[in-house]
Amino acid sequence: MTKITSLIIGLVIIVGIGGLVYWQKQEAKEEQMAQQAAQDSQNQETPAQQGTYALADVAAHKDRASCWSAINGNVYDLTSWVPKHPGGEQAILSICGIDGSAKFNRQHGGAQLQAQILAGFKIGVLAQ
Repeated sequence: MTKITSLIIGLVIIVGIGGLVYWQKQEAKEEQMAQQAAQDSQNQETPAQQGTYALADVAAHKDRASCWSAINGNVYDLTSWVPKHPGGEQAILSICGIDGSAKFNRQHGGAQLQAQILAGFKIGVLAQ
């Protein structure tokens, strides 16, 4: 094997290991952020009595200043979560004022941590 071939192989190995380490650190950072968000949502005060809301009520809260979304039959006030969402603000802003069930389920369907975080923002149920 020539020196150039050995050098190329060595570089490929170093870059591969570096990429793996970077990816693992990013995954750990995202998990830590999600866990912190879950704690924050649990510490958030929730209304003593939750209400029943029509989709028209949800539609009145469709921006960064007041962001509600209906997800799987419940209504959530996600306003404080917009700047904290690990996937970026736009992911939350895209479901403000609408039934965001399909988007939430497509992205997080079945994930226990995300469901737990979401539960901390529940303000009521969606009227049928």
